[in-house]
Amino acid sequence: MIETIILGVACLSAPLFAKYAGYEIRKKPYDMVGVGGLFFLLGAAFALGPAKVEFLANIAAIGSIAAHVIGWLHVIVGAFRSMIDVMLERDEVPARPRLKRVA
Repeated sequence: MIETIILGVACLSAPLFAKYAGYEIRKKPYDMVGVGGLFFLLGAAFALGPAKVEFLANIAAIGSIAAHVIGWLHVIVGAFRSMIDVMLERDEVPARPRLKRVA
């Protein structure tokens, strides 16, 4: 379960690390990875839930599995969208500054 919590925190910090790395691409793919991290943390929270009541334990198990599946889908889709954005990014060459004539 600690691995899931670390994965969730890592996914949540992906937009922050992308910002500090200086990527100037669209924000949506990184947001999807961050939302995937929220679902991983939700799955870990379901695992910490009630274990004494059998009915609630069954709901927690189903909720944990569903949260992990949704989290992985968000991470995979966000990673592919980020990859496509990076591959389609154009290298812009800055214009050469014009020199002023001194008379």
